[in-house]
Amino acid sequence: MAEIFKINDAHGNTVEMELIDKLFVDNKEYIIAGPKNANEAYAYRVTHLGSEVQYDSVSKGPEFDKVLKEYNKAM
Repeated sequence: MAEIFKINDAHGNTVEMELIDKLFVDNKEYIIAGPKNANEAYAYRVTHLGSEVQYDSVSKGPEFDKVLKEYNKAM
């Protein structure tokens, strides 16, 4: 069974996300996740803040390119 977690989108809406993969790039943790029951995926940088976890969207640019390249190598 896939791991499901919730995030708040840019509009403040709560969205259920399904974890697709976890990876490390340049000593930083990232996840690939998509909305539950959808055929799309996004990259998020994971930051641990004490007992909480923060997911920051990664899109476009060199950081995204590195994450995408590492994800594709793993596939």
